[in-house]
Amino acid sequence: MQGSCHCGNVTIDLSTEIDLATSCNCSLCHRYGAIWGYFEIAQVKVAVSHSSVQSYKHGDEYLDFHHCRDCGCVTHYTPTEKAGSTRMAVNLRMFDKSILQDASVRYFDGADSWEFKEQSVDRYFV
Repeated sequence: MQGSCHCGNVTIDLSTEIDLATSCNCSLCHRYGAIWGYFEIAQVKVAVSHSSVQSYKHGDEYLDFHHCRDCGCVTHYTPTEKAGSTRMAVNLRMFDKSILQDASVRYFDGADSWEFKEQSVDRYFV
């Protein structure tokens, strides 16, 4: 399954199906508007064709958020060495919207409680 940023500079290939996604309302994810899918790094291939990606370390610097230098789309994030993780997140909005039709979307309150919320969208996550 392949997705890309708006201009096509960054492509993402997934070697697995998507059955669970996460929407977070922390200060960063709220601004990005991302719906995240989490995968082992080995399950994801990120390719950059004609320009590089730019990274941003947020807060405690455990994650590198990557976006295309050309169109600005936030495509994925990877753990820093400090995090010591083998998992990464892909912004599923870079794929055709049909991939989320059969997936469950869970809502994480990253702004306040750091807990998962009920499976319904309310104004809090909009």
